[in-house]
Amino acid sequence: MRYIRLRAWILFTAMVVLLILMFKWSSDDRAIFKSASTVSDPVITETYPDLYETIFQREATGLLPFLSHRSDSIRSQAWRALAATPVDSLAPFVELAGQQNSEAGWFAISKQGMGEQQLRNLERQWEQHPNQRAGIARVLGQQGDRRSLDFLLSALDTDIAGNSHYALALSRLLLRYEVREEVQIRILQKAFDLTEQAVRRAYLYGWYRGAKSPLEGAARDTLMSRWREQGMGISETLDQYVNRIFPGQTTYTITNFYNGEQDLEHEVQLAVELAMSVKKVNMNSRNSLAAKILLMHPNVQVQKQTLQSISSKISRGDDLYSYITKTIIPDTLGSQGVWLEALNTVSNIDTSVVEKHIARVNRLAENEPYLLPAAMELYRSVYSTEEYLQHIGEFIDQGEPLPAMYAVQSLADFWQGTDDEERTSEIVQQVRTLIFEALSLNDRGTTVQAAALLEEEELFNTDDFDRINRSLVAFSLPEDREVYQRFGSLYKERFEEQGRPVVDSLSVLGYRSLNRSLAADGWTIRSHGEIQSRFRVPDWERLWELGSKPSWTLRTEKGDIVIQLNTLKAPATVSAIDSLSRAGAYDGIPFHRVVPNFVIQGGDMERRDGFGGTGFRLPTEPSGTGFLRGTAGIASAGIDTEGGQYFIMHQWSPHLNGNYTSIGSVIDGMEVVERIEVGDKVLSTTWY
Repeated sequence: MRYIRLRAWILFTAMVVLLILMFKWSSDDRAIFKSASTVSDPVITETYPDLYETIFQREATGLLPFLSHRSDSIRSQAWRALAATPVDSLAPFVELAGQQNSEAGWFAISKQGMGEQQLRNLERQWEQHPNQRAGIARVLGQQGDRRSLDFLLSALDTDIAGNSHYALALSRLLLRYEVREEVQIRILQKAFDLTEQAVRRAYLYGWYRGAKSPLEGAARDTLMSRWREQGMGISETLDQYVNRIFPGQTTYTITNFYNGEQDLEHEVQLAVELAMSVKKVNMNSRNSLAAKILLMHPNVQVQKQTLQSISSKISRGDDLYSYITKTIIPDTLGSQGVWLEALNTVSNIDTSVVEKHIARVNRLAENEPYLLPAAMELYRSVYSTEEYLQHIGEFIDQGEPLPAMYAVQSLADFWQGTDDEERTSEIVQQVRTLIFEALSLNDRGTTVQAAALLEEEELFNTDDFDRINRSLVAFSLPEDREVYQRFGSLYKERFEEQGRPVVDSLSVLGYRSLNRSLAADGWTIRSHGEIQSRFRVPDWERLWELGSKPSWTLRTEKGDIVIQLNTLKAPATVSAIDSLSRAGAYDGIPFHRVVPNFVIQGGDMERRDGFGGTGFRLPTEPSGTGFLRGTAGIASAGIDTEGGQYFIMHQWSPHLNGNYTSIGSVIDGMEVVERIEVGDKVLSTTWY
């Protein structure tokens, strides 16, 4: 009997242990995920390794066999690689792109610089091969000159006008060249005659971003009449674009319409745009009402942007001032970022309001480093210059990267906000001392930020060059390339003769991304060859297990963000993210950068301020498909400088096309992306 009982207990215990182990395994986010549908195309393990060995060399001719490969995946990936590869002779690649006439091929050509003769050759090719016109338009939009714009405009009444690449090409060129009013009207009429919203958006993108020739007179009337004819609410993006182009005529109208239709709460992208536009309008009763509506929006980015926009437009006792002081500032449970922004807004009118809350401001400054910029702005408004500079010195003396970096940023803002009378010799000396103290920290981010003040002639002169230059001794390549890139620009601007030997000594080292930056600043590069980049080699078998489109979940403090990654288009990057995620490297890492209506950015596991790396380098895997709302990409300081930092787009931003690696798109949790503030953390990451 005892034996039976003992056996029963043993069986029971074994079952409990088994269940615990099963539960632990099922709940363990670090369990090695394998897709139920692995990559069906064997090229990921058979051909991609050879392709990437060639990509790592960054030799264009080595890509030629892959550009003609029988596999569509290999051909497309090879073309995308060419977009980030220097090309000595472009003609054979243009010919091959024309023969294949693929999206990837023309995208790659569009990223290569072209001379006048090459542009004219493409225009002749346009006439000879009508089926290539979309691709050629793409190239002309990126690389074209004034004649290219006129050439494309001559086709505005043809079938190609309905193509999004053609429309975007015109917009890109409108950012660089002026056009007459009648040409503007033709473009606008064509845009609204077309029914596809994406094409219409592409036509208007140039004016949205700030075309060389703004819309005025009859052209302005044309856009307004065609927009009203279509009606508000048909396209939130069109309403957003029109608001950016004509804020004075549309901010109240659009805000009131969407608020009445109860859509504004869910249209965060549009609401942020409207909040930005409040800064550009006269604060009459209608626009004041629009600002009040936006201040009451549930999204914190909308609230903060509205507060920034009205900071110089309100007065004591008006409705907006009362709402801020009686509703937002007394709220201790809401966003701390919004609270600080509210204090900054009213500090322009009544510093006593800030003084009542200065103890809480100090606590936040001490405990929440990502709130330091807003706190330092308050110190500037409340304290005397001497007291403010003393606070800045205390933050620098802490020796911590984030406080020191933000202190230098604040100091630069302070200096820009002073006039000649305020820039006394005593103040100049204090600022100089603070900057040299900041440089002595030998901190990457702080040093980069200090360069803005080092450019100021009233603060530093040529006699300071040796002391400034000695600050570079603490840094090394390639880890600190951003420091050398920034100082290369500084030396060209302020210390060209003294800085030339330094730049020459850097250029001969052969770091491609640094030399490109120096050349862009106007330096003559004296390179004796290039250092072969050492990239992290992907685990190809592991990529096969992940599948072609695995889902990567960021579990944040605000909710989950699910990103569907593209293994075939960015294998090197996806492989790195997989390894970092399984190691828990992203756990607890904050979003260090948030630009409303642009991006959120995180993943800096080294420094948590945007200047950190991962200890390895990834090749740029350029995307030509566009950075749309929800697209996830990898941060970069230049070609082939990528690591583990990622970003997620708030809205379509085609100016990023080809310059960054796109890893996939958000498929769930975009509302979380819109709620993210600087300092919000990723708690963990998982695969499924």
